[in-house]
Amino acid sequence: MSFKELSISRFSVRQYKNKPVEKETLNIILETGRAAPTASNKQPQRILAVTEAEGLQKIDLCTGCRYGAPAVLIVGSFQS
Repeated sequence: MSFKELSISRFSVRQYKNKPVEKETLNIILETGRAAPTASNKQPQRILAVTEAEGLQKIDLCTGCRYGAPAVLIVGSFQS
């Protein structure tokens, strides 16, 4: 699939099933992100997975854009 085809066929999800993301699935997503290429291969990103109700409620206080997603990934970077 070309980038153009991907861009045209994409869609935005604004309602999620009330079903937790399986730990195995989340681990695959996180490992893929960890292995993604970065400048000078330094991997400066830190990915935080928020799946617990308390953490998701705190995120809801910061943004109205969670749309009930059962997990949120927070991606940050650091300078060494």
